[in-house]
Order: sequence, then structure tokens, then C-alpha cells
Amino acid sequence: MSRLLIFLFALVALAPLGACHHERPERVPGETDVTVSKVTVRGAGGAELALAHGELFMLLGLRPGSLLITHRYYNDFRLAEDRRRLVSWWQSYGYFDVEVAEPELDWAKDERSVAVTWTVKEGSAYRVASVEVRHAPEQHAAALTRLIPFRVGDRIDLEKFRMGRHEMAWHLQRDGFGHAGVFSRAYVDRDKKVLHWVYFVDQGPKTRIGKVTVEGQHKIPAEKILWRADVRPDDPYSLELKESIERDLLDTGAFASVVVKPTNAQVERVLPGERPDPGGVLTAEQVDDQGNLVPRQLGDAIDFRLVVVEAPSQQLRLRAGAEADPTRGDLYTGASLWLRNLFGAYHHLVLEGRVGYGVLWSGDDDESSGAYGDALVRTVHGGLFSRTVDGRLSGRFRDRLYPGFRTRELAAGPGVHTRFGESVFFDLDLLYRFEKDFGFGPFPAPTRDDRDLPDDDTAHGPSGELSLIWDARNDRVEPTRGHFLGLSGVGTAGTHPSVLIAPDARVFLPLGESSSLALRSSFGFVLGQPAAGVPPGQRLFGGGAFGMRGFGRDRLSPSAPCAAGCDRELTGGLSLMESQAELRFLPFRKTFGFAGFVDAGAAGPSQNPFDDGLSLAAGFGPRLRLWYVPIALDLSYRILRESELEKGKPFAPYFAFVRIGEAF
Repeated sequence: MSRLLIFLFALVALAPLGACHHERPERVPGETDVTVSKVTVRGAGGAELALAHGELFMLLGLRPGSLLITHRYYNDFRLAEDRRRLVSWWQSYGYFDVEVAEPELDWAKDERSVAVTWTVKEGSAYRVASVEVRHAPEQHAAALTRLIPFRVGDRIDLEKFRMGRHEMAWHLQRDGFGHAGVFSRAYVDRDKKVLHWVYFVDQGPKTRIGKVTVEGQHKIPAEKILWRADVRPDDPYSLELKESIERDLLDTGAFASVVVKPTNAQVERVLPGERPDPGGVLTAEQVDDQGNLVPRQLGDAIDFRLVVVEAPSQQLRLRAGAEADPTRGDLYTGASLWLRNLFGAYHHLVLEGRVGYGVLWSGDDDESSGAYGDALVRTVHGGLFSRTVDGRLSGRFRDRLYPGFRTRELAAGPGVHTRFGESVFFDLDLLYRFEKDFGFGPFPAPTRDDRDLPDDDTAHGPSGELSLIWDARNDRVEPTRGHFLGLSGVGTAGTHPSVLIAPDARVFLPLGESSSLALRSSFGFVLGQPAAGVPPGQRLFGGGAFGMRGFGRDRLSPSAPCAAGCDRELTGGLSLMESQAELRFLPFRKTFGFAGFVDAGAAGPSQNPFDDGLSLAAGFGPRLRLWYVPIALDLSYRILRESELEKGKPFAPYFAFVRIGEAF
């Protein structure tokens, strides 16, 4: 069975390769059937090039293909364009005297392929001699200066320098200057090999809401959209309001996209990834005879179109995943079905389900492999309690496979969801839960009393589940900057009353364009010692590909002797700590990446996770990024186990983890 699971995992992981065939696009003028076998960029006279240019190859019109990019066939016009691209690349980084020679073409004997070699004479790298912000309002001058992305003496990056003007304009627009614009100009001194940079600020007047038009709605009435958006004429208008309107409407789940489009705001719209930035277009009326900026004469009312695209009334999404470590392998697949506006505007029905199969191969006699899964039926009621506080009613089934036992749970009840600002989410559900465990123990009475283990295999009663999340990561799957702060809690009453509190903090610090330092620390505490004990579904287990990588999945846990039929069994803890530090190298648009990590973990039978000691592991692993499937392989060595140096079986402290996405 383990071989079968490994085969199936490989099939899921490598399936995208089958879709990586290259369909040739339509021919463009001048295109031939000649493939480009290689592109080389070298320094003039054999000199080593000072400027890194690896990312340039993605921008060339002629290049060989790979798993991620299509082939570009030989074309004389594109060859000439590439020469200009090379000049532009070097000039963008301050090499304003760069020279690129005519390319050398090395044709294959059959003339069906060609290798292209470019020779570049870089010249001197210019530096920033001065930077100035002109016409900034006094109350914002300091803040705008802090937003300048460079300082005097820095090396030059024209694209980065120009894009800084948008951050400055957005700062003013968020403060209510809806027309605010910032323009940039660079003055090059070729004699001294320096550059002088000037930002020109035109803040405009404080703005208010003018005429509002709703477009694109079909099933959602315009008045419902305006109510959720909280739009009233003559209220202050700002970029903050624009973004708030878009977030509040998208959070209903009824829209695929929402865009507030000002019709008379004199601002630039910047599309993500749009390049190059021209520095801003100034008309003749905006510049006086001395070259100074003339402020625009603008009104204070901002009219806008609220353009929505409603999400499909019925939407089915399928997903699949895989995870493996030395003690266990899992394959799982799931689906979600949204029936939007089934009960009226903003009132939806959501059906979700997941089925998995886990193979446990640790060798313990009482552990068994098997299928597991979960299901959710939920009605969502947008604006049930207030404009942005949504209600819901949920019915949930969970079947979890643990080392040596499994739990099954049924729960149902009402809940609320709301959002604060851009990235803070709050969820609260009041449920009635019924849980039953299979194969947990049995344990001797003294052990049950000492470890707060349950007396029977069922637990039921009301519970409250809370989740508070501040998610400011730049990416959910491969984050490299930002932070994540979470607090979850579960309070249960009934047969086994207890409270579970689990804070989680993650920070991602960029060290460069492709590298970052990722830090995480999470804890869990089960409070209260009910006479009937704490059932396994409310206890804490750690380890695995997404946890402390010195243990297999759910194996960072205290253990206890069984009453009969087994030696010891993992019981789950009443406290848990998992902390991780990772150095990530994840280049943009590259097939391969890398990560090195150090993990620490501890699980305790009481409220102190360090009762049994601290465990420590370290390792590294490659990252294979195939289109939409980022596969991670982590190899780790457990240095400490419960505060003692690892010893025992020769291969016991070595682990390999496979998963899709980063660990956190």
C-alpha cells in the first residue's frame, strides 16, 4: 500500500508536466521556423559584466523555451528589438553610456537552429547625486520624504525610483486629496556620471463624493449594492474609501470583481506589473517658463462608476493535494459548490467536502491506514446583523485519522463573520458538537487521572469557536514578506468542558528580490481539567510537513501506557509549542527554489509544553514550482528529542517531508 501511495503522489505532483507542451502561437511578421538554441550575453573584450542580467532573458523576443516559457522562433525584427532591450536594461540601472554591438549568429549546419551572442560594453555605473521633493504640502512633507525608495549615493534603478512616486500620490489620496499626483524627472550629468532626481507634487483639493452610478449588476439590486458600499453624496472621498467599498462588496461572496472607477479624478491608474513607468505625463499648461510645476485647477467633487461583475450563480471548484513523511503519506481531494443568491441577494448556500486516504507506516501494531474526510453545509447571509456583519448557519462532519486511533465529529449551529479594514477577519460560531473516538486507549485509571484522559469514547455539548486573523502576507502559498497574526479559541461545555486557546504569529522579512527570512511561533493551551477528562478531538498534536519537522504528522505529542494490547499510545497534549525559522530563496518565475530551516517544538501533558523537554530539528530542501503546483521537499535531522541528543536507531532522526506549498 505504501508503494501505491508513493506512486499516486508522484502522479499528482508531476501531472502538470503533461500540460507543459508548447503550442506555437500565430506567426508574426518576419518569423521563421528556425529555433533559438541559446542566447548568451557577454562583456566586451572578455570583461566580466558587473550588472546581473538573469531576469533579462524572460524579456527577450528571441530565447529558447523551458518548462515555464514558450519557444521564440528566429525573427530579424525581434533581433533588432532585443538589441534595444539590452540597451534599455543597462540604462535602467544607471549604465547610461552602454553600447551593445551587433549580435553574433552561430547557425547550425542544417540551419534549423541558431545561437545568439550579444556583446555589451557597460561603461560607468552612474550614482544618485541629489534627490528633491518639490511643492509638497507642509503637513505631508516628512511622510512623502520617507516614501522615497532611495538615497543620495545609491546605485540607480529607474523603475524602482519612478514607482516611488505612486506610493507618494497614494499617501495623499488616502488622506482625502482625491486628485493628488506626483511626477518624477531625472536629470543626467554625463560629465560627472551622476543623476539628479526630482519629485513634483500636485496635491489638489480635498475631495467629496459626487454622482455615483452602479453598473454591471443583474441579480443584486443597485440599492443593495449602495447600501453595502455605504455611499452617500457629499461624504469625503478618498482612496481609502474607494478600497473600502471594493473590499466590503467582495466580502459578500456575490461578486467576482468590484472596481470603483472615478470619472473625473485627475489621477493615474497603475495596473499591477505594468512597465515601464514614464514618470508621469505633464501637459504644457502644467509647466511655467522657468520649468516649475503649475498646480491644476480642479473641482472637489469626485464622480465615479461602481462597476461590478457578479460571480456565477453556481460555481464548482475541485482541488487535490498530497503530503508525505517517514511515518505517513496522504492523498486527498475535495470540492466546493457555491449556490449564490439562492435565498435572495447576498444569501448563499455553500457545500464543501474532502476525502483523503492516509497510509501509516511507522510499524506500530495498533496503527491502521484508512480513508477519512470532512463535509460542510453552510448558508451565508450577507448583512444579516449590520452592513458588514454577516450571519451563517453551519452543519459540519469531520473524520480525522490519528496515529493509532481516529475521531469523528458532528457539529451544527449559527455563526457570524466580519472584516476590519483590509486584512483583519473575525469569525465566531456557536455549535452543538458530538464527538466519538475509535481505538483511543484504553488507559489504566491512574494514567487517565494523571493525564486528564477521557473516561469514555463520546463527548457532546455546546461549544463556541472563535477565529481572529490579521493576514498581511504578500502571498498565501509562498509568502516572502508581510506578517500573519492569528488567535483561535474553542470553548466547550457539556460532558467535557474545557477551553482551547491557540495564538499564532508569523513574520516574513525580505532580504532581497528573491530571498527572505520567515519566522513563526505558535502555541496551544487546553485550560480546565474536567472530571471526565479532555477527549482526543480537543487535545493538541504537532509535527508533520506543515508543523515541527522533527516528527511525523501528529507525532509531536505526549504518550502514555495502554491498559492492554499495546505498549504506549500518543495521547495529544494539553499544551503545544511549534516554532520555525526559514531562509527562503524563491526567485520570481523560476522553476527551482530552496529553503533552509530550524524547527523547535514541545508538547506537554499539562499547561506547560516544556514538561517533557524541548525538541529541535534542522534541515533544508529544494522547491519545484510547476505552473500552479509549488512542490516542496524538506530533508531534516532531529538534533534534540525532549531535551536530549538524538540516539537510537541509525535512521530514526532523519526525515523527509513532501507537500504542496510552504510550511507556513
